[in-house]
Amino acid sequence: MFHLIWIAMGRANRSPFSSILKGSMVEVQKVLITGAAGYLARFVIDRLRLRCDLTLLDRLEPEVEGVRFIRGDVTFFPDVEAACEGQDAVVHLAALVRDRFDKPPWMMADVMVKGTWNIVEGCALHKVRRLVNVSSVVACGWPLSSDRPYRVGDPSSFPPGDLSYALAKRLGEEIGHAYHQAHGLSVIHLRCGVLDGDGLNAGPKAPEHWFKPWFVYADPRDAAQAVERGLETDIPYGCYHIVAGREDALFDWKPAAEELGYRPEYNWPDIPEIKEG
Repeated sequence: MFHLIWIAMGRANRSPFSSILKGSMVEVQKVLITGAAGYLARFVIDRLRLRCDLTLLDRLEPEVEGVRFIRGDVTFFPDVEAACEGQDAVVHLAALVRDRFDKPPWMMADVMVKGTWNIVEGCALHKVRRLVNVSSVVACGWPLSSDRPYRVGDPSSFPPGDLSYALAKRLGEEIGHAYHQAHGLSVIHLRCGVLDGDGLNAGPKAPEHWFKPWFVYADPRDAAQAVERGLETDIPYGCYHIVAGREDALFDWKPAAEELGYRPEYNWPDIPEIKEG
């Protein structure tokens, strides 16, 4: 058992997580990971397991040894409440991703909206200090212009394709924002690009005769790094794009670099970067 001292110094609601993960206050941090049997979770677990006291939550048990596992469903609040108790932070990965295209809207809402709401409520109830919510670049719909990399808040619109997934991700972000305002919950949303190697996408291929930002992929190892940066930051609330560190990225990753310290390492150097002009 340890106690954290939260002191405001130059920034309102300054978070203690930077000190926690860097080891100057305590040796470990208790972190709950939802969707722990999913594709991205394996990279997040590998990134955090030596630095944090992890608890894994999913309906299916992941093939991970030496880490506490709770079998539970994010759509069932008693499971979520029990898992959140005693945690310092939650990394919320649970979502319908690879098998989503034949799912009805109500199922997307159940897992990704109700499920996220349950997680956020569990965090507020048990005074969890930080939620890192892994969202998606399509939470904005799609940029209305590709003249420059899209930044959070730029004009965008929801196309009909993949609407249920995109809308569910956006609503999950809004729930986190509301609880940050109402309860002071510290929330970092990470809008990840298309994850390479997930078995759903073929991988990036440079378009022909195209001279505008286009690259939407992220390496899962970089996404896991971003999760770690999201736990470390002293920023109480924020939303960031997590994609490859390329000048032709369609979604602007540089705010994550500037504010979170995100340093993408896997940037497909074999694919030439398209320069405008």
